[in-house]
Amino acid sequence: SLMILNDLRTLRGKIDRMSRNSEQVAAWLNEHPAVEAVNYPGLANFEGHDVAQRYMWLADGEDDYGAPINRHGHLMSFTVAGGVTATRQVFDRLQMIWRATDLGRIKSVATIPAISTHQQQGEAGRSLAQVPGNLIRLNVGAEHPADIIADLAQALG
Repeated sequence: SLMILNDLRTLRGKIDRMSRNSEQVAAWLNEHPAVEAVNYPGLANFEGHDVAQRYMWLADGEDDYGAPINRHGHLMSFTVAGGVTATRQVFDRLQMIWRATDLGRIKSVATIPAISTHQQQGEAGRSLAQVPGNLIRLNVGAEHPADIIADLAQALG
């Protein structure tokens, strides 16, 4: 129980760091030519960005002027240009980012939902859930954002 209590004491700082990292990673992915789209609430072109700006902020955090600090979480997804085969190649080339199906870790983790968490739904179910075969879901961890971006850069080619 002491370990859990210690983790809870540092949770806010970890989530804050992961969220700040995510903003940098999402902005970088959004400009990469091998990426068709990025789904992240912190991006201005995200469909629900206005709602995210209103509700996703640090409960006890303010900037130097007393305004709430927006944090948009550490989960995102992106679609890879070139289809399913290109997506699998990008995924297989990841080196630092861990490849798994669980996304709630302190380290960066990627998964392809179409061949993991949503595999049993079939094509119709994945289409209904908006989970195309070229989608990679990414949990951005607490590593330095330059390291995460470097791994994505080498994987995307």
